[in-house]
Amino acid sequence: MLARFGGFCYDSRAEGRGGEWMTRDTDEVASFGNFGTKLLFCCVGCFYWITLTPFVDTSVNPALAKPALWSQLLAYMLFLIVVIYAMTPRVRSVIFRPRLLLAIVFGWLFLTAALSVDPLGAIRRVLIALTVCISASAFLMLPKGESQFARLAGGGMILIVGLCYFGVLFLPRLAVHQLTDFLEPQHAGLWKGIYVQKNETGVVMALSCFVGIYLMSAWSRVIGLLLIAASCLFLLKTGAKTSTAMLPGIFLLSIFFERWRWIRIPVVFGGVGLLNLATVGVSTIAPLREIVAATGIDTTYTARADIWRLALDAIAQQPITGYGFGSFWGAESLVNSDMRTLNWAVRAVDAHNAYVDAAMNAGIPGLILMVIWVLATPLKNLAAIDAARNFTPLTRLFLRIWLFSIFLACLESIFLARSGPIWFTMMVAMFGLGYQARYRIIASRKAEPAYGPAYA
Repeated sequence: MLARFGGFCYDSRAEGRGGEWMTRDTDEVASFGNFGTKLLFCCVGCFYWITLTPFVDTSVNPALAKPALWSQLLAYMLFLIVVIYAMTPRVRSVIFRPRLLLAIVFGWLFLTAALSVDPLGAIRRVLIALTVCISASAFLMLPKGESQFARLAGGGMILIVGLCYFGVLFLPRLAVHQLTDFLEPQHAGLWKGIYVQKNETGVVMALSCFVGIYLMSAWSRVIGLLLIAASCLFLLKTGAKTSTAMLPGIFLLSIFFERWRWIRIPVVFGGVGLLNLATVGVSTIAPLREIVAATGIDTTYTARADIWRLALDAIAQQPITGYGFGSFWGAESLVNSDMRTLNWAVRAVDAHNAYVDAAMNAGIPGLILMVIWVLATPLKNLAAIDAARNFTPLTRLFLRIWLFSIFLACLESIFLARSGPIWFTMMVAMFGLGYQARYRIIASRKAEPAYGPAYA
């Protein structure tokens, strides 16, 4: 049966038990109010998408930059408010699922962190990653329905893209890569907007295009088209080749994904496996490297190959527990080792591959757990969505973000990022698919019967 709760309709047939997504008309969260939850949604979204330090001066060595005390206090206060909201009984019963899997994932991360060379630092990093996960899980509970979600998400993306253009026009020294950049002066002239690096900006603009496509169905066709056009133009100006190539590919793949269910497992596991083989594998398997080189492709992948070889060697030395969350790259023992004169890769900040970094942080068991969480669980939720015939525009938005992210992870270390928009948005999409597997969205509570269901 279908039961009405807040802005959503729960299909009890999905799990055989009751529950609710939105809790707008419940007494325990009434103190937040409609304005309060909208404000919290905007604050959380801006915290991860705009961050507290937009327009970073990239001419300064980033290693010297330290977060200000006020920014840390503000982050803690924001998370505390999210936790207070999430701890209300009806919200608590819904968020942070599948709980057993997430408990195992973070339990293993804490264990491997405790065994690392920097246990206190690694445990602190795991705690921050856990706060991001909880925030992403509660984020979709804040709007009272899809109409409000569409307007808030659309307004947020318009603000972000607008700030990026504002920076290019009025703060070009901070919003455009310069020859004076400390790390990557070769990117001079490419746009980066409010973000630190053009590739991150490229990902944001690609995700903004997906939001624009969603807005065309959920809010306004004109606003959606304008957002897509503005985002595509900025994406081209960033010179981010990966995001530019992936954007149309993921859009088409999402259509096939919805229509032909049989391709899902081969595309996700086979596609991610093949892409990792074509990137990380090429760096270590000589015959494969020769084949790829014969096609004219740069087998160094803009010098990532050295990093991958170093990472794979490190994993082979400690395959079970890894090195602890965030404890390998940047460690003094690595940076100041004898290898620094032979291999520049020791100065890398990450593996430029989320799957490789998962193994480095928590060993092969940690990699397996991450694969179950980010690949297998969303596939299971998609099957439940099909069974409930709940493939809506919102489902397609979550699907596109998730597909884009799992393939992007083959070239960028995005899993368990403690700041920035990419991992947070990927988790929102994964949790959203889980909610969609159990719920149907109600378009408007005013138009629905007192106890009957209504569908978007």
